Amino acid sequence: MKMFDLKGVVMSLNNPNINSLLQSIELYRGKTMGVKKLKKVEKLTDLAIRSGVVASNEIGNVTISDSREEAIFGKGAMPETFQEHLLVGYRNALDLIAQVNKYQPIDRSFISTLHYYIYKDYNPEFGGQYKDSQNYIQEVMADGSFRTIFVTAAPEEVVPLLDNLVYQLNQCATDEHLNKLVLIAVFMFDFMCIHPYNHGNGRLSRLLLNFLMKKYGYEIGDYFAIPNIMKHRVGAYIDAFEASAKGWSDNANDYTPYVTFILKCILEAYRKLDYIMEINLEDETSEEKVLRIVNDSATPINKEVVQNVLYATSPATIEKALSSLVKNQRIQLITKGRYSKYFRL
Repeated sequence: MKMFDLKGVVMSLNNPNINSLLQSIELYRGKTMGVKKLKKVEKLTDLAIRSGVVASNEIGNVTISDSREEAIFGKGAMPETFQEHLLVGYRNALDLIAQVNKYQPIDRSFISTLHYYIYKDYNPEFGGQYKDSQNYIQEVMADGSFRTIFVTAAPEEVVPLLDNLVYQLNQCATDEHLNKLVLIAVFMFDFMCIHPYNHGNGRLSRLLLNFLMKKYGYEIGDYFAIPNIMKHRVGAYIDAFEASAKGWSDNANDYTPYVTFILKCILEAYRKLDYIMEINLEDETSEEKVLRIVNDSATPINKEVVQNVLYATSPATIEKALSSLVKNQRIQLITKGRYSKYFRL
């Protein structure tokens, strides 16, 4: 059986590359401390939560249309399909985390509660129940077939492994010499290797990331969703997980690739939040801000990307600014129609 040594692993990851990532994260964390002073910051929080719900579920191949997402989360419509119930359940779990993170300890019971919240409105008997058969972490190939990346812990190993993992996490959390972000990433990885439930383990791991970061003072998830970064790096995630999983059952694996991937995602989220703050605090017209966003992008972008940065500006104002910039030949329109894209000249 796998033997955990979270303290030893976290201490072993004290290397220049990871330390550089940690220093950069703390730099941007400091720069974004004033985010609560932004105008209409509640809109930024709502955007972060909604985009995080959608992105985290998309990583797990649970998708709904944009129109249904707006109907449910923007207008309060009731979920109708299994997929819609899963997204609402995930949102409810995030709401629970927001309410209890300051005093709720991390334990096996709370982890199962979060899993229960994902499924409780559609199939409550399924939520929170540990797996009863062997499961696997697999990659969906281009032809629709599956490639097994990792054989997870056996069902009978789940409770003892999870108990020990949580116990060591709590012990390590009291050690001021151990970096909390590295500790969280190591915990996430081991949790995924255990894969305690029949389904929903990936989504649950991202809920635990949100919970633990809040608990240890990293509130980036309230203003920018880390799953949004992860969604665009699924290939890199699979490569990092597979590299770190080799030898896990024999206590011979290297956590470095996975931890590095998670830290890079956290850093990118902080960088994007810093950019959002910088743009919105500039004393410029909406048109000048839109121009800067388009010019700053290395690739053509659509209106939604601009709206995500200028979260407090109305879509009509942004659309008007884009039209004016194209008309005055300050940016170029790459594609027309519903999914129009714009690029710098």
